[in-house]
Amino acid sequence: MPLILPEQFTEKAIGFGESSYGANRVTLVLADGRRVHEVLLAWGTEIVKIGTRAVAAPEDVDFALADIVDIISEVRA
Repeated sequence: MPLILPEQFTEKAIGFGESSYGANRVTLVLADGRRVHEVLLAWGTEIVKIGTRAVAAPEDVDFALADIVDIISEVRA
């Protein structure tokens, strides 16, 4: 089951510049203050990679999707 970014962040992610075709590179800000860097989103909706590690299921990450409170673009303008 893919990890889909919470809907309230989709439009924001889509508005960020792409790091490659159809992909956005972001930092996730979590409710506990942690930041998860180098997150690759496909089409602004699906978390597919963190750093060099592929993500395909909720068990592949150490946070819950509900813990995401913000996203920050890592693409430099």
